Amino acid sequence: MNKIKKFLKINLSHMACLFISVIILIGLVAYVSLPWLVDLYIDSTAVEISRSTHRVMISMLYSIGIPIFVTLIMSWLLTMNISRGKSFIRNNVTYLRVVSVASLVIAVMVQFFSTFLKSFFPFIITIIFLLLALLCAVFANLFQTAIRYKEENDLTV
Repeated sequence: MNKIKKFLKINLSHMACLFISVIILIGLVAYVSLPWLVDLYIDSTAVEISRSTHRVMISMLYSIGIPIFVTLIMSWLLTMNISRGKSFIRNNVTYLRVVSVASLVIAVMVQFFSTFLKSFFPFIITIIFLLLALLCAVFANLFQTAIRYKEENDLTV
């Protein structure tokens, strides 16, 4: 029974790393082909969009893509450390703090660009990324507290 739990734990953590890796690769392909994807989206929805709105959409997606990739890479590094059994190390606290700041940057950028686009959807994305920033900051503090307790426990023994 213990071997099954260990096997499932290893597989789930490795599957999370693989999943994030696939998302990073798909994101890179989408990032490179962004102008064509936006044109395809506009053509498929048959919505009339002005040239200036088109440029705003492209610039918004390109600028928001950078902190999203930072978030994905930090998440991948965090899951790699956890899958190796290194949950409570200082690097993980740093990764969580970087994800928190990047999520906050994404929320601000989406809110800024929502002034140019007439939609309610950016407001929802802003709320989601603000919650992600808050959650990552809380987890970073939790990990830092656990690291401190672990170091005190190691010194005691």
